[in-house]
Amino acid sequence: MRPLELSAPAKVNLYLEVVGRRPDGYHDLRMLVAPVSWFDRLVLEPLDEPGRVEFRVDEGDAVPPGEDNLCVRAARYYFRRTGVAAGVRIALSKRIPAGAGLGGGSSDAATTVIGLERLFGRRLDDEARRRCAFEVGADVPFFFARGPAWVEGIGERVHPLEEAPELWLVIVWPAEFLSTARVFSRLTKGLTSRGRPPRIAQFDFRGVGAVLRNDLQPASVLEAPVVGRALELLKSTGTSHVLVSGSGSAVFGLCRDRRQAERVAEALRSEPGTRGWTVRAVHTLRPGAFPFRWPRRTSTETRWGVAKR
Repeated sequence: MRPLELSAPAKVNLYLEVVGRRPDGYHDLRMLVAPVSWFDRLVLEPLDEPGRVEFRVDEGDAVPPGEDNLCVRAARYYFRRTGVAAGVRIALSKRIPAGAGLGGGSSDAATTVIGLERLFGRRLDDEARRRCAFEVGADVPFFFARGPAWVEGIGERVHPLEEAPELWLVIVWPAEFLSTARVFSRLTKGLTSRGRPPRIAQFDFRGVGAVLRNDLQPASVLEAPVVGRALELLKSTGTSHVLVSGSGSAVFGLCRDRRQAERVAEALRSEPGTRGWTVRAVHTLRPGAFPFRWPRRTSTETRWGVAKR
């Protein structure tokens, strides 16, 4: 079999509510998550040696090596759950920054599983995919939805959106690595009660802009004040809807269209205070749009949390 080349997208959290703390120490969350057009590149090469998993990354000191890497954990999980007697060599070209709240590691892990399913013709069952949240990484099951979705629990309950047109965003990463565990440790707000999820009229600028929320944002700013500066700079461009993604440190602004996103990104790149930062105009990905074979040229569950006009 030939090596398989795939791209793994970043994500943003358009809504993140901390619902409560679980007995096992995890927090129950309620999130609206969308994949975006910012990609890592993965090359998977099948090996004849059962159980052998080789991994290399071309750059990125923040990417854990060896058995601690999410791609390696995902591959071992796949072989253990499916019983496929083979191995794999994984090469990762890292473009999504680690410790940014953009889900790059989880996306790489999910794409590794999807790639192995394609190479060996054996798919993880739905329960095994759900268990990835506990055994590989909390955000991994979201990426199996291959599009925007509402997500609950620690990340294991995923409700894909059937209709989700592109939204344009500007993402700003202020070159700061943030530990998710440390951000959660700063969470001092009262935990919310379990109520009905928010509803949006449509997955568009107005509908999504009305529900933007991130309960982790104050903790992210406390942990890394540069996150607050990034938010203020985004606001200074006239972007009205700005938010931290996940536990940070990346922040994003919701834009009306591509033209506004590119204008805002260009303005931010010229700001003296953003030297060394990464600023990108991106769009959300439509349902079923990835993983892509590299390079990119340009559910059975009901719709939940979105009411059609």
